[in-house]
Amino acid sequence: MCALAVAGFALAWAGSAGAQDTLRWSDVDCAQSRLSTPPGMQCKATQNYAGGDSSTGSAGGTFRRWLASGRLNGAGVFYFLAEATSLGASMMETASLQKDIRSVMNDSNMIHEFSPMGNRGGADYMTFMTGAGNSCVGMRRYGPSQGAGYQWILYGVSCDPRGRTMTDAQIDGFLTAASYRGA
Repeated sequence: MCALAVAGFALAWAGSAGAQDTLRWSDVDCAQSRLSTPPGMQCKATQNYAGGDSSTGSAGGTFRRWLASGRLNGAGVFYFLAEATSLGASMMETASLQKDIRSVMNDSNMIHEFSPMGNRGGADYMTFMTGAGNSCVGMRRYGPSQGAGYQWILYGVSCDPRGRTMTDAQIDGFLTAASYRGA
């Protein structure tokens, strides 16, 4: 169940661009990704694409998306990075973190017990439970200001398949395990 939730999360946040170019996903070596992640992850990236994104991007410029997924300390983990790659282009967030999490999880009607939003190490996060009893955490971290928004936004979700509440150490590990790797 947790793997399906993470897969749904990945597909929703990694959907097609709302503008001129069609996204084409390719496997990439994680060492070449803009996402710096723990060893053992699988990574994908789109090409630079023109236009914008109806949910997080500005109307013009070029953008790129990066994915990393795998297991971290037994938990199913997914990270997604949306990046503005041209000057003046920017990434914008228009939804609450809880709404973002609900919109991308496969069992969104069964998600419950959201914690209040917190911030650790510069990342906003919320814990929640799936209908199957998986303890999860969702996060969002903003990059530096650029244009009318941010240069990049990093999202992620981690669900513990063991059915027990995630510890503060597990949450901290998830929040710090991925970061933006600039050029």
